[in-house]
Amino acid sequence: MSHKIQPLIPGNTDGLEEIAKQLLEGTSPEPDDKEEKHVIIPVEFTPEDFVLLQGRSHGNYSYPNLFVNMYRLGLNKSVETAAKNLRYSIANTAKEKNGRDYIGDINWEQGLKLNLSLGGRTLSPRQYVDFLGLLKSGNAVDGNGTKIPKKKLTEVFNEIVQVREPWRAEWLDADFKYLNEKLLIYSQHKLVNGNLDASYKKELEGCLIQDATPGIDFDYWLKNATIEGLPPANNSKGKLYYWCPDKDNNSVAGFGADSGWAGLLCYRNPSFTYSSLGVRLALPQGALAKK
Repeated sequence: MSHKIQPLIPGNTDGLEEIAKQLLEGTSPEPDDKEEKHVIIPVEFTPEDFVLLQGRSHGNYSYPNLFVNMYRLGLNKSVETAAKNLRYSIANTAKEKNGRDYIGDINWEQGLKLNLSLGGRTLSPRQYVDFLGLLKSGNAVDGNGTKIPKKKLTEVFNEIVQVREPWRAEWLDADFKYLNEKLLIYSQHKLVNGNLDASYKKELEGCLIQDATPGIDFDYWLKNATIEGLPPANNSKGKLYYWCPDKDNNSVAGFGADSGWAGLLCYRNPSFTYSSLGVRLALPQGALAKK
């Protein structure tokens, strides 16, 4: 299975310097989504905390340039205001290994709505695969166009996938439904009259539809994920756990790890909460206020 990936392939440094130059000069391409184009994010979100995920095309699925926070969403004034407007009671309930606090005890809907209220989004499984591949490559720039040290990218990568205590996880933007025995994905949600509305709806094809505990090969998944980011049906065996969507039409996606496993969870009940289950903010290009 092959996917057209433009313009920067994980592990390839070609074009990295030009991307940094474009960011600093403000000349890099604008996202196609005009609704997100002119969103301005408060200065509490610093460019140094974000990694540029270049817009890509996978078959008929594509997305624009995104700035993805290297850390799960933590409490600040902007987040507090968004939560208040949504009538959510939130708090920092967990820490990353580097000591950064982040918000947990939020369900899937709350996580997605928080990010959308901040002018951002939650990564879809496809975007998340590309994000993990970028971290693993060791070649990335931050929101200022500055190349991020490989050691830092490795630390961020390990925070997500390393098999160790404590249990930590994050929600992804994917809701799964079975219709006439066909498995559908609902993703790229937006807020419409206060409700989540999926702008991407498609039947899933060629993906693994049975649990693998363990496991699937992590690197094979990164390189051969389906258009929607799920493991392909022929994914090599390995140590990465995978739970496929249940047939209860009540399954959403997340990624987690603990002392016994790391894995992609596509069977989570959207109402599930846990203190160390948070969400990661991704922002459209042009949203970060550069210092």
